[in-house]
Amino acid sequence: MPIFRQRVITLRGHESKGGGAGKSPWIWLTSLGLLVYALIRNYRFYTSGLLDPNFRVIHQAFEFNFGQLPLLLALGAVLFLLQKLLLGRRTGWAALWFAFLAIDLLGLRIYMTRVEPFRLQVRTVQVLTPKLTQPVRILHLSDIQAGSITQHERDLFKRIREMKPDMIINTGDYLQVVPPATFESEFPKLMALFRSVQPRYGSYGVFGDTDLEWYRVPLEAMQPLEMLSSRSRLVETDGGTISLHGLSLYQSKKSKWALRSIDSWLQTTESQVFKILLGHSPNFALAVKEHPIDLCLAGHTHGGQVRLPFLGPLVTDSEVPRVWSRGITRIGVPLLNVSAGAGSNRFQGLPHLRFNCPTEVTLIELMPSLSIR
Repeated sequence: MPIFRQRVITLRGHESKGGGAGKSPWIWLTSLGLLVYALIRNYRFYTSGLLDPNFRVIHQAFEFNFGQLPLLLALGAVLFLLQKLLLGRRTGWAALWFAFLAIDLLGLRIYMTRVEPFRLQVRTVQVLTPKLTQPVRILHLSDIQAGSITQHERDLFKRIREMKPDMIINTGDYLQVVPPATFESEFPKLMALFRSVQPRYGSYGVFGDTDLEWYRVPLEAMQPLEMLSSRSRLVETDGGTISLHGLSLYQSKKSKWALRSIDSWLQTTESQVFKILLGHSPNFALAVKEHPIDLCLAGHTHGGQVRLPFLGPLVTDSEVPRVWSRGITRIGVPLLNVSAGAGSNRFQGLPHLRFNCPTEVTLIELMPSLSIR
């Protein structure tokens, strides 16, 4: 408010000398009008389900704030510049300010869609357990969600080959094709990438939200990826036995339904076996905090994809606490690792979109520890 008063005083003082080149009040009216318009549009996005999340609304909000709004600001910068050059008005500062905002928003758009989504990070976690006598390195991969198989996916699997994990566990959402790509054109390419990695203890996975078309694919066509939807698998390693149990998509989202499958698995698994429970959504973890499970793995949240400093993720599309939406957390007896995902949501052509939440894979090193008697 003091700045506004100071500028009004300057304007009047200049006009009192008879000059016509003073700062016009309509600069402030234009700025205020654009601000109010942006606030109204974003309020409408919010009330239309921006944080539900409604991905169609998210796409519209993104295009407005990082596409249409910068163009309006750039247009304002041009008009103010013309005012200065043609009419001699003191609007140069306004032209610079509007141009700065336009460039800032467009730069942020480029960073969010062209830079951060492709800055794949490898997060390494060590888990100590008395149930194994030798280390086992597990790569947790989730939410590749490829619109088509591009250099990003090829680089991802190159990194995986370089890490040489003993086992790969995938927690769903493999493809989310964007036309003109089709499932028929991209599925063989993705499976070729999976076949390029041969971990000695195998590759396992569950289905996610975007994997409907996978249900009609014969299991043999998915090899070497073994799907564990409502199924268990005992894996014998050099350091001991690991029991994997995979949940169906519905079970992973409905914790009460998951318990039927989980309790049956635990009843038939010996206590000294290292137990890993995997599902696409982390919702199931809410029901197993006191169960004798060593490690839970999930994806789905993408870590929020957009995480604001000090606030965290705006959207997680999950029932779990937001602090569980990315990384490893002790939730009771088990550890829960939620992957931020190796890709981004591509619903109806939504661009790769990340901010303060890079794509990732997690290398989980199971390390032997002495048993406390």
